[in-house]
Amino acid sequence: MIARFIRSSIRIPGFLMMSLVYVLLLIGIRILFGINRNRNHRLLLHYIRNVYRLMGIRVFTKGELPDEPSILMGNHRSYVDAVMVPAKQPVVFVGRSESKSWPIIGWGATLLETIWVNRKDQASRKQTRENVKQRLRDGFGIVIFPEGTTHIGPDLLEYRPSMFYISAEGGFPITPIAIEYKDPNIAWVGQSKFVPHAWKQFGARYIDVKVSYGETVRGTDGAELLQKAHAWTSKEVLALRKEWDDILEAEKA
Repeated sequence: MIARFIRSSIRIPGFLMMSLVYVLLLIGIRILFGINRNRNHRLLLHYIRNVYRLMGIRVFTKGELPDEPSILMGNHRSYVDAVMVPAKQPVVFVGRSESKSWPIIGWGATLLETIWVNRKDQASRKQTRENVKQRLRDGFGIVIFPEGTTHIGPDLLEYRPSMFYISAEGGFPITPIAIEYKDPNIAWVGQSKFVPHAWKQFGARYIDVKVSYGETVRGTDGAELLQKAHAWTSKEVLALRKEWDDILEAEKA
């Protein structure tokens, strides 16, 4: 218990301070050099690697992320999911508008051109679709979690359909991603408060996660794309969950 408390006491303030440094770097780069998407993306990848080191995150991957810009769609387990997709080319995230006001994290996400959506507002949803289309035409990838909220699993929630129809209309590729943590309790669900939950989870020596990248798909039928992506991810997260459960059983023996 003492070791967990010490790790959390170091990691969480360290994460906030490190994130603030990267936000200031993004601001400085924008002031000195203007908006440079490739430079910003390199900084994002550097940030992700340092988050892994600081927070004790160990990622075990299967498959490869695509070399071309793609709509990267993962199931949503935790607030950690956003750093599980180190795309090879510049990407933008689609996030809930409530997160935009978060100190440091919201600031940084805005500087990285995150598309903020208020899902309760039809006009906001419509504008988000237009923004997504434009980013894709501009050569960005998109990172989105189509369940729309975190879920402990191991099953999936229904996927929100709009992104699949955008893909079908514009001929944009979709890459499904399956994410499963060794400890399923890292899922931030229900009425649990963010800070106590994060304090508990980041006290663990390691946060182990398996990430599988599926085959990139294209199509002209949005409903069919949704079904394919959901079916593959559903099957893959169950397989990853079984792998973790087998490891946990072996550790108990």
